[in-house]
Amino acid sequence: MDKMMPINIEAEEAILGGILLDPEAMGRVSDRLLPEAFSISAHKDIYQAATKLHAQGKPTDLLSLTSWLADNDLLTRIGGKNKLATLVDRTVSAVNIDALAGLVMEKYLRRQLIKAGNEIVELGYETETELPIVLDQAEQKVFNVTQERTQTGLVHISDTLINTFQDIETRHQGIALPGIPCGFYDLDAMTSGFQRSDLIIVAGRPSMGKCLSFDSEIVLADGQIATIEELYNQRHGSLLTLNDGWKFTFTQPSAFVNDGIKPVFRVTTRLGRSIETTITHPYLTIKGWQRLENLKVGDKIAVPRKIDVFSTETIRECEVKLLAYLIGDGGLTNSTPRFTNSNPLLQAEFSQAITEFGGLTVRWESSQGTRTPSLCVRGDLQFISIQRQFFAKNLKNAIYANSLSAKQLSYELGVSPSLLCVWQQGECVPNFKTFRLLCKILQAESEEFAPHGFASISKSSKNALTIWLEKLGLWGKNAHAKTIPPIVFKLERSQISLFLNRLFATDGWATTLASGQSQLGYATVSEKLAQQIQHLLLRFGIIATLKKRSVKYNNSRRPAWQLDITDALSIKNFISEIGIFSKEEALAKVAEAISKRRYQTNRDLIPMEIWEHIAAAKGSETWSSLAQRAGIKGYTNIHVGKRALTRERLWILATALENLPLQQLATSDVYWDEIVSIESVGNKQVYDLTIPETHNFIANDICVHNTAFCLNLAHNIAAGYKLPVAVFSLEMSKEQLVQRLLASEAGIESGYLRSGRISQTQWEPLSRAIGMLSEMPVYIDDTANITVTQIRSQARRLQAEQGMELGLIVIDYLQLMEGAGDNRVQELSRITRSLKGLARELSVPVIALSQLSRGVEARTNKRPMLSDLRESGCLTGDSLVTLADNGVQVPIQKLVGKSGFAVWGLNETTMQIEKAIVSNAFSTGVKPVFLLKTRLGRTIRATGNHKFLTIHGWRRLDELEIGSRLALPRRLSSTSVQSMNNAEIALLGQNVSRARATRLATVVKSEKINILANSDIYWDEIVSIEPDGQEEVYDLTVPNLHNFVANNIIVHNSIEQDADLVIMLYRDDYYNPDSPDRGIAEVIVAKHRNGPTGTVKLLFDPQFTKFKNLARPNNY
Repeated sequence: MDKMMPINIEAEEAILGGILLDPEAMGRVSDRLLPEAFSISAHKDIYQAATKLHAQGKPTDLLSLTSWLADNDLLTRIGGKNKLATLVDRTVSAVNIDALAGLVMEKYLRRQLIKAGNEIVELGYETETELPIVLDQAEQKVFNVTQERTQTGLVHISDTLINTFQDIETRHQGIALPGIPCGFYDLDAMTSGFQRSDLIIVAGRPSMGKCLSFDSEIVLADGQIATIEELYNQRHGSLLTLNDGWKFTFTQPSAFVNDGIKPVFRVTTRLGRSIETTITHPYLTIKGWQRLENLKVGDKIAVPRKIDVFSTETIRECEVKLLAYLIGDGGLTNSTPRFTNSNPLLQAEFSQAITEFGGLTVRWESSQGTRTPSLCVRGDLQFISIQRQFFAKNLKNAIYANSLSAKQLSYELGVSPSLLCVWQQGECVPNFKTFRLLCKILQAESEEFAPHGFASISKSSKNALTIWLEKLGLWGKNAHAKTIPPIVFKLERSQISLFLNRLFATDGWATTLASGQSQLGYATVSEKLAQQIQHLLLRFGIIATLKKRSVKYNNSRRPAWQLDITDALSIKNFISEIGIFSKEEALAKVAEAISKRRYQTNRDLIPMEIWEHIAAAKGSETWSSLAQRAGIKGYTNIHVGKRALTRERLWILATALENLPLQQLATSDVYWDEIVSIESVGNKQVYDLTIPETHNFIANDICVHNTAFCLNLAHNIAAGYKLPVAVFSLEMSKEQLVQRLLASEAGIESGYLRSGRISQTQWEPLSRAIGMLSEMPVYIDDTANITVTQIRSQARRLQAEQGMELGLIVIDYLQLMEGAGDNRVQELSRITRSLKGLARELSVPVIALSQLSRGVEARTNKRPMLSDLRESGCLTGDSLVTLADNGVQVPIQKLVGKSGFAVWGLNETTMQIEKAIVSNAFSTGVKPVFLLKTRLGRTIRATGNHKFLTIHGWRRLDELEIGSRLALPRRLSSTSVQSMNNAEIALLGQNVSRARATRLATVVKSEKINILANSDIYWDEIVSIEPDGQEEVYDLTVPNLHNFVANNIIVHNSIEQDADLVIMLYRDDYYNPDSPDRGIAEVIVAKHRNGPTGTVKLLFDPQFTKFKNLARPNNY
């Protein structure tokens, strides 16, 4: 375009002339007119000169301005005295200077907008830059233009009076602060309020210790069963969670937490289900989530009534049957498998399944009728003979195809030519070791010679069934140790049904008592097997009770485990879904018996507390009126508060009330199971999972649970000071955050809000809370995995819409933010630096929630320290750091408090050792350490979370294994003798020489391999990792390379916090139930860039997750 840029020279000249004529004119425009707004440089210089004179209290007349410009060598540049005289001559008066200033600023902003638009066009052509970055830069350019507009305007006197009164009151109370008050008086006194442009980290232990024992089992979406420890190590898995509608759905954990070793307690229910958790872990009750310490024997907790999880995997039908029979009545500890059962139908089907399996036959052992007959499994000699001929034929073909002579092949195998000739005739076969070597030499898969496995051609090896059972982990297990192999849990529905059908055919039963009571059951001496069967039945909605029995065995008694199915609905499900092979007649009698009885249950009941919720829902209506409307016979007495309701009765009442929450509860996926025991089982390794939105998951077939301080801060700033607050919730949905705020504001437990069970007296405070919250300027974004760029964009837009500075930005939480790299430690560092930049750009305090490392749990004093916030680990004080300037090795403990010195570090881009400057050296307290040794004799002592460089990237010490390889410098410029110049590099975990790797890189054209081949590192093998007590530990901060060399090993450094203020939360009563500080939360200011550190105590109300001041402000 050839259009003129928007300027108004006449207006600029009139403004400057007015300033020269009127001594008051400068004061009228100085707060709204920028020097940059003048389009001509001479005008800009004149205005800047007038601004400086005005700031010094000097006049801005013609003489004064001429003198100042001359003294500063600017008079000639602006056009001399004539220029100033011309300005005065052309100006009549300064009466319109305010309007002219607005006109000049408008033209300036238009020019800025045009400039920003041109720059945005250029950004659009930068295709090598990622689109989110381009959009952010474009938005920032426009935002900068809008920020240059004057934001002042007419303000009603009432607003000014209110602000003035609040200022007078705070000054009177002595709590006037330069920053934004957070509403907690002692904390405000220590921090002087939250300063604009500050980054504030609020940290605490994840899940506050609500953890499960390491061996707690969780069912995954594909049907497999994984322990919580396995999930922690895998860091992924889709599992069941209970939603707000009381239905189970699948979800993905957002965090996996190792909480160390803690005291755990075993909770056992009436159904025989059990789980081990910490005393603080919550369980779901009819009143909501309750910590274990608040539960007692007799309380009822939620357990799944059905886990409808089936996979699509299948195995051969004969294999399903054999597994069931051998687990039920199989002998797996002799030389060959055997099946012991007197039922002819089972014997016949077992024999048929053996035949279908292939390569097997059975032999009867009856002991002349003195014992129950057994069917012993052995290899089928005729089948083996056929398979040997197949082997011989294909061996000949393979030798011919490879153009090998018998002599040459026998030489490579280390056998005689005559033996090779016998193999080709099918009379015998090589042993397993030689067989594998034969396949390798002939470049053939083993299936080409033995499609049914090596056992199918060998008479002396284990038979195929034994080998299969070994792979499944069953072989060698006696009756007490038998378990269902993992493969069964991942089968499709019909095959799990078949498995249970044949398993119950061995040690299961179906019976009808004289009283008419029907029962299905199964007995075993393996507790684990009984628990697994109970779980598989649950997948079909069959509720079984697990009981411990004592049975007579020879002259003593031993424990056994019995599963009982007595609920009529569960029995019907079992008959229709599973059945029992060979016991169909008994099942038919059971089916007939339950069809003649009216369904009643004294187990599957809703806890008594439900009457309170029904009472709240019915209001003033009488019970008899409600029961009559619901169509209940005997409506004059429905035993209110005296008898527990069935699901059907609750549904009838809930439907009459048209109450959706009660209807959902009546048709829920949970069964209310009674706690029969709570017992301590000592200290164990514990873990927890963070589940987004629902915050619960299913472990051991029991429902268990998994930000309040920052929400309180946001509430206080928005309510007390009417400043806009932006909350970015990466874990909880906006609905859940609002429920928390409502619960806190109204004084109502969140469980009641979530379920909708609100009493008549709670509606008024709830309505009042909704009204108050709706007027607060609180804005929530619950986008998962949000980036700093997206947060910056949203915050800019909010500030522009509000037309005022924001009061606070809250991010929950830091570890869930999306980054752009594989190294999570450096990624988090980049995120915190970006958040600090956001705080400066928008002049707003930014609070980021963060998780502390689990190292705090290993200390006697559980109070967190600043070092617990750092993502990297630490080294013992005797670790030798090589100084780059002189090659001297200095113990790291002697470097504490120093900075600016150079060390050696690895440039991960070039894989070369370079100098790097240390910005901080510090102690992080006493922590458990481990001793690591390598094949070359290198040793280092470090905490479990310290990171070392492996071929797969940086890995924590507690994630490394013996045999893993880590990076060492091949050489350092120092006075010590280096011994690795001729060492071979172990690329990709294998001993590949540097020269060979270089050739490989050239062939495959891989720059990455070429860099590794010519790198300054040597990959050394770990030979041992052992615990080595507790000791004071240290670390360095190396800003650029983020690593350094210690004990001639490349180790990661500490990431220095970018935060201006670090706050840590601690509750002593969590760790010490008898603490005198029960109900008190400690807010520990661990870092304060511009003020003191210390501890502030607040009241904590766990019922509403609300923090409160201990005293009124200044005792006023």
